[in-house]
Amino acid sequence: MDYMQDKIRVITEQLDALRVAGKEPLDGFVCCPAPYKTSNRPPEGPWTPWDRGESYQGKDAHYWFRRRFTAPEARPGQALYFQLETGTESGWDAVSPQGILYLNGELVQGLDIHHRRALLEPGREYDLAVYLYTGMSEVSGRFLADLVWLDRETEALYYDLKVPLDASCCLKQGSREYWQILNALDGAVRLLDLREPGGERFRSSVAEARDYLRREFYEKACGGGAPVVHCVGHTHIDVAWLWTLAQTREKAQRSFSTVLRLMEEFPEYRFMSSQPQLYQFVKEEAPELYAQILQRVREGRWEVEGAMWLEADCNLTSGESLVRQILYGKRFMKEEFGVDSRTLWLPDVFGYSAALPQLLRKSGVDRFFTTKISWNETNKLPYDMFLWQGIDGTEIFTCFGTARDLPRPDESDAYTTYVCNTEPRMVLGTWERFQQKAYSDHTILTFGYGDGGGGPTRHQLETQRRTAYGLPGCPRTEISFTSDYFALAEEGFQRQALATGRVPRWVGELYLEFHRGTYTSIAKNKRNNRRCEFLYQKAETLAVLAGALCGLPCPREALREGWRTILLNQFHDIIPGSSIHEVYEDSDRQYAELFAQGGALAEKALGAIAGQVKQQGLLVYNPLGFSRSDLVEHQGRRYWAEDIPAMGWKVLTPEDAPCGVQAGERFLENSRYRLELDERGGISSLFDKAAKRELCRPGRRLNELLVYEDFPRDYDAWELSAYYKDKHWEADPPVSWEICSEGVRTGIRTVRHYGRSVITQTMFLYGRLPRIDFETEVEWHQRHQLLKAVFPLDIHAAQAAYEIQFGHVLRPTHSNTSWDAARFEVCAHKWADVSENGYGVSLLNDCKYGYSAEGGTLTLSLLKSATYPDPEADQGRHAFTYSLLPHAGDFRDGGTIRQGYCLNQPLMALPAPGGGTLPDHFSLASCASPGIVLETVKPAEDGDGLILRFYESFGRRWDASITLGIPFSQASVCDLMENPIPCPELRISGQEITLPVRCFDVVTLRISPAL
Repeated sequence: MDYMQDKIRVITEQLDALRVAGKEPLDGFVCCPAPYKTSNRPPEGPWTPWDRGESYQGKDAHYWFRRRFTAPEARPGQALYFQLETGTESGWDAVSPQGILYLNGELVQGLDIHHRRALLEPGREYDLAVYLYTGMSEVSGRFLADLVWLDRETEALYYDLKVPLDASCCLKQGSREYWQILNALDGAVRLLDLREPGGERFRSSVAEARDYLRREFYEKACGGGAPVVHCVGHTHIDVAWLWTLAQTREKAQRSFSTVLRLMEEFPEYRFMSSQPQLYQFVKEEAPELYAQILQRVREGRWEVEGAMWLEADCNLTSGESLVRQILYGKRFMKEEFGVDSRTLWLPDVFGYSAALPQLLRKSGVDRFFTTKISWNETNKLPYDMFLWQGIDGTEIFTCFGTARDLPRPDESDAYTTYVCNTEPRMVLGTWERFQQKAYSDHTILTFGYGDGGGGPTRHQLETQRRTAYGLPGCPRTEISFTSDYFALAEEGFQRQALATGRVPRWVGELYLEFHRGTYTSIAKNKRNNRRCEFLYQKAETLAVLAGALCGLPCPREALREGWRTILLNQFHDIIPGSSIHEVYEDSDRQYAELFAQGGALAEKALGAIAGQVKQQGLLVYNPLGFSRSDLVEHQGRRYWAEDIPAMGWKVLTPEDAPCGVQAGERFLENSRYRLELDERGGISSLFDKAAKRELCRPGRRLNELLVYEDFPRDYDAWELSAYYKDKHWEADPPVSWEICSEGVRTGIRTVRHYGRSVITQTMFLYGRLPRIDFETEVEWHQRHQLLKAVFPLDIHAAQAAYEIQFGHVLRPTHSNTSWDAARFEVCAHKWADVSENGYGVSLLNDCKYGYSAEGGTLTLSLLKSATYPDPEADQGRHAFTYSLLPHAGDFRDGGTIRQGYCLNQPLMALPAPGGGTLPDHFSLASCASPGIVLETVKPAEDGDGLILRFYESFGRRWDASITLGIPFSQASVCDLMENPIPCPELRISGQEITLPVRCFDVVTLRISPAL
C-alpha cells in the first residue's frame, strides 16, 4: 500500500468516526426473566428495574426488557436509531445472544451482533420491548441501550470512498485500474474540509466530494463490459444444530423481520429464502410477520425457492422421503405464495445422491445449486457450471457457488462459501474462482449472515450500491433473485455448448470428500428414521386397502403430519448426527410419537381388514410390492408364512415347522451353508454347499468386530479421517456361548466385552431363508472409538455395488486415483455387494449407512461415538441387525434387493375371527418383473384416487406389467407432483397396466378406483 492509499485510508477512517453525529444512553429499563414466548406480548411480570451495569446470566434463557419514552428530535440530514450492545459482539453470530425488538407492540426486527440498530421516528412516543435470548452455552451479557444519530451524507461519502479504496487493494499495484481508482479518490478527499467536523463547511465539502465522485468516477470510470456477480440476499438458517427447534422458530422471526425492516431503507434490496419449514414456523409464531412476507413476495421483493420442505440430507434420506421433501415443499410454496419452485437449493448438504437428477426433473425442478462440494479435502471438481447426469441419464443444469475472498498466494482456491459479503475482495474472488468463464459472464454470491446472524446488513447493502457500478478491475454486481441468475447463466451456457459442441458434464453422484462420519453418528436417529419411513409407507398402503375394501375413512391429515415430522428430522444437521444433545432429546420424543401414531394407524386399518375376512386364522400382511415367503412373529412366537401376496394378505393356520438348522458349540449348518466359529467369536469358515466354495479369506475371520481410534482432524461428529485405519483393536473373546432355537431359525448367541461396553450378538441361520442374520445389541460406553463389522471375503472384485435411493451405484474397491482413494467410506442404504463373474456376497442392514470396500473386504460401520457437539453421542443401548447373503451370479440374480426390503419391512400379523366377506388372500398391487420394485401406494394429495409408484432396480429396460387387486376406471402416468403427463405407450387390459420402463426409471401412476 503506497502513501496515496494510506492518505485515503486515514481520511476514510475519520469519516467512519464522523458518521455517528451523536449518542446518548437510554436507561431506565425494567426486566423480566421469561420462558420461551407463547405470544408477541411482554409478560405481566414481575418486572424489576435494570441497572445499566448489570449482567444477565444463563443457558437457553430469555429475558424481556422494556422502556417507555419519547424519541428526541434529529437534526436535518440525520437519522435516529435505537442501538443495543450486549458485550458479546466479538463472539460467533450463530450462538451469541440475540433478540427481537418490539415497538408499540409490533414485532419490528431482530437484534444481533450484525444488526444492533433499529430506525426510530423522531418525536414519536414508544413502548419499546426487547425479547432477548442468551444462547445454548452459559453466558454473561449486558444490556447496553443507546440512542444514536447517524449523519446520512457523511455515511454516504464514507462508502463512496471506502468501497473503491478496498477494491484498489485487490488490484495489481501500478495497474491502470489501480490508478483510475486512486486518482479519483484523491481528487475527492482534496475537496473535503475536516477543520470543523459537523460544521457547515464540512457538510458543504462532503456534498462537493460526493458530487465529484459521482461525475468523475462512478459515471466515467466504472461499468463497461464487466462480468456480473449476482448478489442474492440470503440467510442460511440451520433448522437445528447448536440450538433446538424451539430456538429456530425464534431465529426465523428475528432474521425475517430484519430483512423486512431493511427493505424499508433500501428499495433495491431483494431477498431469497428456502425451506417451507421455516415459513411454517413463522406462520405459527408470528402471523403478522408472515403477512408482511406474503406482501413482499407479491411485490417481487422476496423470492421463495428451494424445492424441498427443508434442506435435507441427500445421502441417508430414502427415495420416497426425497420425493416427499419435494412434494411437500413445492405444494407449500404454490399454495401459500403462488410460486412454482424450479431450483433445488442445498448450499450446505453433505453430498448429493445420483438419484436426484431424475427426481428433480420429474418434479418440475430443472436447476440445482450448492457450494458444499468445494469442501472436498482431496479433489477439486473441474466444473462450477455443468449438466449433472443421474443414474438414469437425466440431466439437470447445475451451478456451484464460487464465492470466496481472493486467496492468499499460499492458499488453495478450492473452498467457497454461502455466507458471503459484498466487499470488493469477495466480489472479485467470486469471479476469479469461477471455472466456466468461457460459458458465462454470470456468477452468484449469496450475501448475508446465517444461523441467526440476521441476513444482509446495512453495511453490505451500502457496499453493494457501490460495487453495482462495476469498479475498475472488478466485476459489476446486481442484487438478483436466484431465478434471474439461473436464467442468464443457463442461456449463456447453452449458447456456448451449442456453438462449440463441448458440454461440461458430471456423471453420477456428487460425493463429498468430507463429513464421512455423518453416515454413522447418532445411530439411534438413523434407525428411527429408517423405521418411520417404512412405517408410514405401510400405514398409507393399509389406509388405501381399508378404505377401498372396508370403507374406512382415510386418515389423510394424520399421515401428512407424520410425514412432515419425518421430513423435519431429515434436516442436514439432525439425521447426520451433527447437532447438540438437546436436539436429539427432541427427536426422541418426536419419533416416539411417530411410532405410536403410525403404528396405531396401521393396526386400525389392518384390524378392519382382519375383521372382515371369510376365513378364521392368522391374517399375515405383506407391506412389500412382491410376494414373499418369510417368518412372521405373533405373540412372541415366530412362524413360517408361505407365499404372502404383494401388498396384501393371506390367512394362515399357524403351525410349528422343522427348522432345518443344526447347531453345535461353535457351528451352524443348514442345507445351504456350514458356518464355523473360532474361539474369538468370528467366523473362521463359511462354506457355500451349492457353490462348493469357502467364503472366508485364508488367515482371516468373517464378522470381525473391530474398534478403531477416531480422532478426526476436525468436525468431530461429522468427520472420519483416513488415518483412522492406522490403529484398531478387536472386541474381546466371548464370555458366554448359547444355542438359540426359535422355531423357524436357530442361532448361536455370544456375549463379548470391549472396554466398558458389552456386545451381545446372535448369528441366525434359517431353514428356508438364504440370509445369515447377525442380531446385535450393544451397550456402548466408549468415546472417540469407531465400531465396525469386517468381512474379509474370498472374492475378487474391482468394484462394489451399493444401494442408493431408487437404484444402485458402482464404486471402486481400489485406490488407483485420488478420486478412488477419497471414497474410503461411502453411503449405502439397505445393502452393498461384491461380486465376481458368477458369484458374490451382499452385506445387508436394517439401519446402517456407512460402508467401505477394499478388494473383497466389505465393512459396515456400526457406532461412532464422537463428543462434539453432543458429548453423549451414541452412549447407551443400541439394537440392529445386519446380514450376509451369499449368492450365485450378481446381486440381481441373488435376490439382494428383495432381501434388503424383507429385512427392513417384516410381515405383520393379526388374528382374524372369520365370517366376513373378504377373501382369505389378496394383493392390492403386484408386478411379475423381478427388477421392478413397487415402492409406494398412497392416497393422492388432492383426494382424487390413489398414487402408485415403482422403480426399475436392475439398470435395464422392461415392459412392466402392474396387476391391481381392486377395480379401477382409469389409470394414467403422472409426475412426482402427481400432475398428469402423456404416456401413449401405456396399455390397460382388465386389471393389468403395462408400460415400458428404462434403466432406474421412477414411474408414478394415478389410479381412479371404480365406484
